[in-house]
This record gives sequence, C-alpha cells and structure tokens, in this order.
Amino acid sequence: MKKIYFLLFTICLSANGVLAQGSESFDNLGLSGSNYASGSFTGDNAVTWNYVACRDENGDSNNAGINGSAIMLRRSSDNSAISALSGANGVGDITMNLYKGFTGGGARRVELFVNGISQGTSTDFDNNTLNVFTVEDINIVGDVLIEIKNDTGKQVIVDDVSWTAATLSTQNFEEKATFSMYPNPTSNGFVNIKTSNNAATQVAVYDILGKQVINTTLNGERLNVSKLNAGVYAVRLSQGNTVTTKKLVVK
Repeated sequence: MKKIYFLLFTICLSANGVLAQGSESFDNLGLSGSNYASGSFTGDNAVTWNYVACRDENGDSNNAGINGSAIMLRRSSDNSAISALSGANGVGDITMNLYKGFTGGGARRVELFVNGISQGTSTDFDNNTLNVFTVEDINIVGDVLIEIKNDTGKQVIVDDVSWTAATLSTQNFEEKATFSMYPNPTSNGFVNIKTSNNAATQVAVYDILGKQVINTTLNGERLNVSKLNAGVYAVRLSQGNTVTTKKLVVK
C-alpha cells in the first residue's frame, strides 16, 4: 500500500540508501515577472519539463526559505500543472517542497499523477513555511510521465522535486521483458507491439502534459499513431496483472 507523508522538514532520500533517479531544482526555469505562461524548459540532467499557467516563485515574498528559483502553479480552474518523463528506470518514491503563493488565505494542495493515474494529494496547508509532500511505493517501471497539478483555487509554489527509481524485483524484470515496441522513434504512422504471448494488450498513450491521447485494446501487433503530433509520449501496456510503460518518440 502507498504511504503518503506530509512533513515540515526536508527529507534526504539518500539517508536510507535509496538510489536517486531524478531531481529538479527549477534553477533553469527562466520565467520572471507577474505573467503566467505555458511552455517548457530544460531542467536538471537535461530533463524536459512542461508547464501550464505557471510563473516564477515571486522572489520568496513570504520569507518561507525557498532555495533559489521555484515554480508557481496558478489555479486548478486554469489546469495549472507541471510534468516530465521520469527516465528509463521509472518511479519508486516522489517528494517535493511546497510553499504558499502570495498572502491570501485559503487551503493549498497539489495532486500527483503518474501516467495519468492519481497517486494521492498533499495535505491542505495555509502557512508561510516549508511543506514537504512525499508519496512512497509507487514502483512503476519504464519511462513514465510524472505530473503535478494544482488542486485548489489558490497559488502553490513547487520546488526541489525528486524521485527514486522503481524497485526492480524479479516480477518487475519479467513484466518489463514481456513487451517490445518498434520502430521507435517512428515516422510512418504506426508502431508494432509484440508480447510473449498472443493475449490482447490494453494500450494507453499519454502526451507530455498527461493527456490520454489513445486508449484501446490491441488484438494484433500494429498500433495506429498516425493522428499523433511529433513529440514524446508515454505508452502504458498491460495484460492482466502485467503492466509496463515505455517511451515513444513520434517524428
């Protein structure tokens, strides 16, 4: 069962010997001023982050102790969110620092999604201190889509997102080896998905913003992706209890 913690102190992932998979400081964000925008930037370790209706951290105006740059999510009604792909080793645990945006009263809260599936929400807060949100035991293998959405009508500042690699048990290795997908990258409007058996495969494809763009049951090998724009996608493949995620590049 997942364990969700909401703490008022910084968590060091390496303290228990957990191998870090990725992190983001938002130091390369490049947003400034009072205008909210949507776009993308290249963050730490060359990870591409996408953002919707976001701005900078407003210079830590609440003196909450923000370390350097951060990103402010506007409102849930604006679909304000940030997202990125995890990297090849998937996601085990995710943690992030949350702060209150501006001084207006009201609960702040974010919701975490992996491959479009909610992994939990942070506890409501309305203070001028650091609030840490952590979700453990996600353990989804493959290059998965991480998405953080504002779940309220109040601004939330997000900083120092980090995640560990999925715990690769024997079962995980078996699941990952069940599927193959080619050609990848593809430019001819389709990909072939082969499995170790002839069972039907449930296929869900998500764009980099977490929107599901394909949801189908594949009885053969060929998946039609001709309607997808050029870009990077997360493909979730499942047969019964066997689930894995792969990155797909469409040119």
